Amino acid sequence: MTKTFLIACAAAALCIGGTQAAAQQITQKDRPEPRELPAIMVILAHPDDEITLSPILARAASDGAKVTLVFATSGNAGPGSSGLEPGEELAKLREDEARCASFAMGLPEPTFWRLDDGKLGETPRAEGSRARQAIAKIDEVIAQEKPRVVMTWGPDGGYGHADHRMVSSLVTQVVQGMEDDRPDLLYWALPSGSRPELPEFEAWATTDPDLVTDRLRYRDVDLEAARAAIGCYASQFSDEVREALPGLLHSQIWRGAVHFRLAFATPR
Repeated sequence: MTKTFLIACAAAALCIGGTQAAAQQITQKDRPEPRELPAIMVILAHPDDEITLSPILARAASDGAKVTLVFATSGNAGPGSSGLEPGEELAKLREDEARCASFAMGLPEPTFWRLDDGKLGETPRAEGSRARQAIAKIDEVIAQEKPRVVMTWGPDGGYGHADHRMVSSLVTQVVQGMEDDRPDLLYWALPSGSRPELPEFEAWATTDPDLVTDRLRYRDVDLEAARAAIGCYASQFSDEVREALPGLLHSQIWRGAVHFRLAFATPR
């Protein structure tokens, strides 16, 4: 973690664990005002992927951070529980749900790149491939917004989804090649021992807690914002799931903090 993010994180009381201890070594003179938070960019594959980050995104927005949310696809192939056929109508619905969720978390309207859902990995080396389009877009949006922190899926893609893996790989490729003003790249992490013992979570990959570098905590009001955001995704989850999911994530996975792994060690 860079000193920039460490100072801002400490000032906003977002960090716990080792990061908080390190932050206490920074003098008061070094600390900015709490609203001087780093710009955060979140790049994900589909609308609803941000659910795993939702309480900390709400916290960051509430504390005054600029949060940019980007979806590589509009989920036009994933009907979920909507009953719709894959295609433009489904994509429009999922974009509207993503807007609803963003506003519930206090974020501005998301950016949609509208690359085809389920096809990010097709012929990635080919000229004009979706992967090459995504790389150009990632490079452009980072150069334009200049975030200090970029959040995305880890290389596992959460539960192995090919689009999740591709977005993680492409974002990593762009960030690792940056020579100047390289942002911190954070992968969302599911710490070992916190995976719910439910069939729906069997495929989810876990991260050894020793590799978790950032534990960003949230408040009750942020959890309620996350609950409202999850409630927007009626096309993807039944009423029962949307009602139960926030409590499950809070009690078994988040437990008061969203966990991340820093992709690259800060050079000495």
